Amino acid sequence: MLELDSYINLDADAIASPNLCELFSDADQKRIGEWVWECYDRDVSSREGWSMRMQAAMDLAMQVQEQKTFPWQGCSNVKFPIITIACLQFHARAYPAIVNGRSLVQCRTMGSDPDGSICARASRISKFMSWQYLEQDESWEEQTDRSLLSTAIVGVGWKKSYYDPSCGHNVSNFVLAQDLVLDYYAKSVETCPTKTHRISLFRNEIYERCMRGIFCNILEESWYKAAAEVTITPGQQRADKRGGATPPQSNHNTPFMFLEQHCLLDLDGDGYAEPYIATIEESSRTLVRLTVRFEREEDIERNAKGDIVRINATEYFTKIPLIASPDGSIMDIGFGTLLGPLNESVDSAINQLFDAGTIS
Repeated sequence: MLELDSYINLDADAIASPNLCELFSDADQKRIGEWVWECYDRDVSSREGWSMRMQAAMDLAMQVQEQKTFPWQGCSNVKFPIITIACLQFHARAYPAIVNGRSLVQCRTMGSDPDGSICARASRISKFMSWQYLEQDESWEEQTDRSLLSTAIVGVGWKKSYYDPSCGHNVSNFVLAQDLVLDYYAKSVETCPTKTHRISLFRNEIYERCMRGIFCNILEESWYKAAAEVTITPGQQRADKRGGATPPQSNHNTPFMFLEQHCLLDLDGDGYAEPYIATIEESSRTLVRLTVRFEREEDIERNAKGDIVRINATEYFTKIPLIASPDGSIMDIGFGTLLGPLNESVDSAINQLFDAGTIS
C-alpha cells in the first residue's frame, strides 16, 4: 500500500492540471516513483516466458540463422518461411479490408430519425474522422501497416490513441506487444490495474515537454545532463541480430527510456484508488509527470454521502488481437505460436536431408 506524507484534494483544479507533481513533496514523489517501478518490474518478471516465446517466433518469421556445429561445422542451415508466408498472406488480405477507399469510419445511427438529422450528423462525423486518420494523422496508414504484420506474428498489438499537444491533433500510434507491460492478473486492457508503456525520448522531446509544463523541470537533474546509458536487454540483443544492427556508444544523442504507467493510486487518502498516469525515467526512477486519467468531474460517481463509488477512466489503448488465447489470457496467440513447432520440424527435416546428401 502506498503511504504518503500528504494527500491532495481531487477537485476541478487537480483534474485540469497537466502535472500534479508540484502538489507533492520530494519524498512523496520519490515514493510514487519507486511504487511505479516496483509494479513495472513485477509485471515484467511475470511474463518472461511469454517474452522468450515471442522472441523465438520473431526469429522464425525473420528467418534468423544461428551458427550450427552439429553434425559438423558449416552443416546445412535452411530456414523455411512458413510463418513468414502465413503472416504476409494475412497482411495482404487484412490491409485492403481495413483501408478500403477513403471512407474508413462508418457511424451507425440508432433510434427514430424522422427528419434524417441523426443520419446527416453520422455522415459528417464519418467524413471528419476518416479525414483525421488519412490526412491529419500522416503516420496512421504506416502505423496500421506495421501493426497488421507484427500482430500476425506475435498475436497481439496495441493502438494508443490520444491528443498530442506537439502535433496539435489526435494521433493513433502502434505500440508493439513487448513495449506495453500489463499486470499479471489482467483479463482485459480496460480493467488492467497497471499497464506500462515503454517510451524512448530524445533530449529535444524531453525539453519540449518541460517547456510545455507536461514534465517537471528536470533540465538540471544530473541524469539528464549526463549521457543516457545504452541498456541492452536479451530481447534487444535478439532484435539487433534480426535487424543487423549494432548498439552505438552512449552519447548525448542516446534517448532516455521513460515508463508511462496507467495505474490506480489513492492520492487523496479516501481509500479508493483513482486512475492516474505516472511517468518516470527508468534509470533514475524520477517521477516526471503525474496526471489524472479521466476528463471531467462528471466521470466521478458518488453515493448519497458524497463518497466516491467509481471513476470512469479514459482508456488510451485499444487491443489488436489475431486469435483469442484458449486459456483466456489477455495475450492472444499468433502464427508464431501456431506454426512455430511445425516450422522448426520442417527446418530440421530439410537440413537433415541436405546433410544426408552431403554425407552420401
